[in-house]
Amino acid sequence: MISLAKIAEALDCKFYGNGDLICSSPSEPNTAKEDQLALAIDDKYMEQLFNTQAKVAIIGKNIDWHSRGLEGVIVAKNSKLVLAKINDLFNSFEKRNRVISTNSTIPNDALIGLNPSIGSYVTIDENVKIGDNATIENGVSIGANVTIGNNCFIKSGCRIEKNVWIGNSVICHQNVVLGSDGFSFTPHGGESIFDRLDKNHKTNVKKEGFQRVASVGGVLIGDDVEIGANTCVDKGTLKNTVIGSGSKLDNLVHIAHNVIIGENCIICGQVGIAGSTIVGDDVIMGGQVGVADNLIIGHSSILAGKTGVSVNVSPNKFMMGNPAMEMTKNVQSYKALRRLPRLQKKVSDLTELVNKILLQMENK
Repeated sequence: MISLAKIAEALDCKFYGNGDLICSSPSEPNTAKEDQLALAIDDKYMEQLFNTQAKVAIIGKNIDWHSRGLEGVIVAKNSKLVLAKINDLFNSFEKRNRVISTNSTIPNDALIGLNPSIGSYVTIDENVKIGDNATIENGVSIGANVTIGNNCFIKSGCRIEKNVWIGNSVICHQNVVLGSDGFSFTPHGGESIFDRLDKNHKTNVKKEGFQRVASVGGVLIGDDVEIGANTCVDKGTLKNTVIGSGSKLDNLVHIAHNVIIGENCIICGQVGIAGSTIVGDDVIMGGQVGVADNLIIGHSSILAGKTGVSVNVSPNKFMMGNPAMEMTKNVQSYKALRRLPRLQKKVSDLTELVNKILLQMENK
């Protein structure tokens, strides 16, 4: 419960009306209850204030808020940043139940910082270091030789395997797996996978199968990284798989062995990045992007949703489609594809006309 005046102070904005009004949580105007804070910074939400039950609101411009039945308002701009600050303000998970559960399994050599919160059935292996203000929810498993920085939030069901290093202020959502083995196999006979394309080549794969190549590297997660639910980051074969500071990974993302992701990247849901690919800083990948192995994705590039990347991408490029091509070329290609039925009809009509002319010439 936070007063309107305190909210305005946190946003560095001015409030109007009764600053002592208490808000329980933020909400959209049309669903806000009497004790909630209605967020109506964007114009599309301003009209909803006529029907809201809320007594206080954050608005994007100064209006006649009394006529909407409001008793206090904050005027603020930039709705996304305000939303982020407001949600952080009301999100008080670090302030509650900060204890170490007696149902957790923690060895004597574990180094745990100040003000921890460790839930039930957490298992921690040997030689683990956990920083200050760490929140580790129920059912988390932490392997040997893991380091977790300050102010980290590891949600329930996460699996952090051995030799993982996590920086400060990292959030791992439910069921994240860090440090699973990479998908690496080689034929027992030593042949290339392309050899089987030769019709004259007799493969022994069915008989001998594949040799598993174990991963003995680790995973390195930078500061201020957020990893979505059910995302998997494989450990490196020999070196570390790396997620750079400030990068955000959505749900159901797969990062394969030896991949290096730069700083401040956005990786949306169901993206798959194959082994040993290097992703530069400030890269954005839309949902279901697929990136082949051993590629370089240049810094500040954008890959639209469902883009299939099988070649290197230069910096500052906007790529679309499968196979990936620059956005302007992809749009041109799509337009040309749409024109194909008409072009096909024209070719058919021209062919018919030419055949008629040839027939007339033969009859002469």
